[in-house]
Amino acid sequence: MTDRSELLAWLSDRASEVVTDVDDRNDVANRILAAPSLTAEAFALEALQLSRIVGESVTTVEQLQSLRLPQSMLEGDTRNALTILIMVAQSMAIGRVSWPSRPVARKARAALAELGEAALAVASPLGPDLYGWLTTLLQVALRLLSDIAANAAPVVIVQTGVSLPATVLAYQLYGDAGRAGGVVDIARSATSMIMPTEFEAIAS
Repeated sequence: MTDRSELLAWLSDRASEVVTDVDDRNDVANRILAAPSLTAEAFALEALQLSRIVGESVTTVEQLQSLRLPQSMLEGDTRNALTILIMVAQSMAIGRVSWPSRPVARKARAALAELGEAALAVASPLGPDLYGWLTTLLQVALRLLSDIAANAAPVVIVQTGVSLPATVLAYQLYGDAGRAGGVVDIARSATSMIMPTEFEAIAS
């Protein structure tokens, strides 16, 4: 049996992280408050709508990555239901994320495809309407992400021979020291002051 409180807690936590519009935040809070008293069918539809709102509020890769199964091991119907909700939220978020590079978009596409396979396996015995809707949603999201990846900036390997601050490297690479934060993020450097002598960067 699905644990409604677990599903609503996940939706509430994600909404608090990504939903910034005041009206949407109030709407989500009110709907989550009312959801426990709904019938099983109405609750399922409401959970899908809430996951859609969460997904439509995502704008960054970090927010997208927060839409995942929690560390606590949910089991059975609750885990299955949350797998579907996460797939819906991620699929709705794809076109709203500011993708920094081609590899990041490709990695996200592979992750969504894997998640979608699991969600469709769960949805298959629940009826053709839900299964068909989820299949279409997933296909559109994957096709969109493929197009985004194809047009996103590629990544190159930069070798400097000496450690330099990210601001200096950003100016040398792009003529804009203000892009230092992006250089640090793509290079996955622990500090912006002493960058590695070999790292990945977005092609200029």
